[in-house]
Amino acid sequence: MITDSKSRRVRVVTSCTREQVQEIRIRKGDSLAVGHRNQQHPAFVWSATEDGHHGWVPEDYIEVVGSRAAVARRDYDSTHLTVSSGERLEAMEQVGDYLLCRNAAGVAGWVPEACVEETVEEA
Repeated sequence: MITDSKSRRVRVVTSCTREQVQEIRIRKGDSLAVGHRNQQHPAFVWSATEDGHHGWVPEDYIEVVGSRAAVARRDYDSTHLTVSSGERLEAMEQVGDYLLCRNAAGVAGWVPEACVEETVEEA
């Protein structure tokens, strides 16, 4: 499930280091080969680009056009962020149990939802 509501502020409660995942970057319209769904994170499908890069892509970011083929509906970058306890982030989107966040330096990447809590911004 993708939540595209307006961004919200979160605070890191558990430091998380960047996961060692296969990084994949796709652009809207890219052709992909697709495989199996991630059993632990079912919102993601194993995908490969025409130039051989592969990794997990949110199912809602792709349109399946054959038994093993898909086209990217939108841009996607699987980069994860390393975050420290107490750090404040802007959560821009959610896919399954991961949040696409931006840190104070403007760097964006995915963070497990379990590592953060929502904050209330003071006016």
